[in-house]
Amino acid sequence: MSKHTDLGIYLKSNKTFYYLEYGQNYVQNTLDRVRKTLIQRSLINGLNLTDRKDNQYEIISYKDAHDNSLDMKPIYISKHVQNLIEASQEAASSKGNFK
Repeated sequence: MSKHTDLGIYLKSNKTFYYLEYGQNYVQNTLDRVRKTLIQRSLINGLNLTDRKDNQYEIISYKDAHDNSLDMKPIYISKHVQNLIEASQEAASSKGNFK
């Protein structure tokens, strides 16, 4: 699961916060992976112009995005991690108060 100190990218164009979901794995630089994925998906420009970066997106922490109730979308590190996290969320939602 992502930590509250992990950084992500808030796209101003579609008002969505993207963060890396990596499960129990260790990832050193989550921000770089998110940025490269958004470039591959053509959501941000890959140019190194500082003016364009400031207009396209902001870099904020997971905690700040959660506290501001932003629309948050995970970028999974792999399909395996995605399946594990979705299965654990389904299991948690299917549990009831009575047994």
